[in-house]
Amino acid sequence: MSLAKASSYMLYEKNLPQAFDGFKIAHISDLHSVPAEGIFEAVKENTPDIIAVTGDLVHDNDKPYDKTISLMEKLSSLAPIYAVTGNHDLWRPNHNRIIKEIEDANVTFLRNEMVKLSKNGSEIALFGMEDPFSKIPDIIAKNVADSYAQLPEYDGFGILLFHRANLFDLVKDFGFDLILSGHMHGGQVRLPLIGGVCGPTSAILSKSGMLFPKYTAGIYNNKNTSMVVNRGVGNTLPVPRFGNPPDVGIVTLHRQNETAY
Repeated sequence: MSLAKASSYMLYEKNLPQAFDGFKIAHISDLHSVPAEGIFEAVKENTPDIIAVTGDLVHDNDKPYDKTISLMEKLSSLAPIYAVTGNHDLWRPNHNRIIKEIEDANVTFLRNEMVKLSKNGSEIALFGMEDPFSKIPDIIAKNVADSYAQLPEYDGFGILLFHRANLFDLVKDFGFDLILSGHMHGGQVRLPLIGGVCGPTSAILSKSGMLFPKYTAGIYNNKNTSMVVNRGVGNTLPVPRFGNPPDVGIVTLHRQNETAY
């Protein structure tokens, strides 16, 4: 697998406190126990304020995940790490023990929880929702709603970490200013002018489509909510990644002045 490369995203947000103008998030997803080389270097070069990991840190088979643990330990020297679970994390029978091991590598999991981030007297909130776990669409929708119901209310600028980008239509009206997601592996194969070609096999059962899925990489907008989708830094599918190098997303937030368009 090729070296990870950084993708830069600039977001201009009316609700962002001035103190957070220029706030930078390094966003990775879908390590699947064997992350690509070059992730640490790409993150270090971009000096983020926090690191967000949006699920599938491990794979759901017995594959060793020591490389994930080692990477988290190294990344934690650069910035605080916040993570959420992905479907593969929860599909492992011993997932609670694995999550504890990753937490011991200086990672904070947000399991239907919120933390506040403070800077120069201002704050924003970072939320994390558990992966909905199931492969059955109706149960997925119920689990998403149940997770959201557990989150505290918050009036300020809110960022949600949520694994499955293909479920954007279920979470886009929850009122978050920004959603960071993964799961779709960038469409695995990316073609010019077309984009991602296929999603993970779990997409077949969640009614999001396997071929030419809707949400695979980059920025998507719905009213006052933006979603940034990471293409992932691992590979588990028999189809090799093509036109789709492992991805370290660098999301920089700027306060949008009322006169800026």
